[in-house]
Amino acid sequence: MRMNTQEAVLSAYIASIGKRTPREAAQDAAELCRLATSLNRLNEIACNSGLTKRQERRKQNLQTRIMAVLERTGLVLNHFNSDPRGYAVYLDLPDGSYNSFGGRECGYGIGR
Repeated sequence: MRMNTQEAVLSAYIASIGKRTPREAAQDAAELCRLATSLNRLNEIACNSGLTKRQERRKQNLQTRIMAVLERTGLVLNHFNSDPRGYAVYLDLPDGSYNSFGGRECGYGIGR
């Protein structure tokens, strides 16, 4: 259920920026959530046993793909989080909304 909520919120913000149609905004939001969840899974593996070289490349590739989607949508990255207990990706939304204990300066987290 949380993922659907995150997708809906991101989709609304992407559409409100005006760079994407509502349909494209929904697709971009779903892709961002999926990529952030994959990144979070790699963070869990890194915490438990460390990453292989292949997994390191995958993590870098995921971060690059997330940056590409953000550039396309007009959203701004706050930071990537490597701690598996939190969200994997934090964004700065246009109105300053946040969903974590870090407050406004930490941003809006997506992922698990």
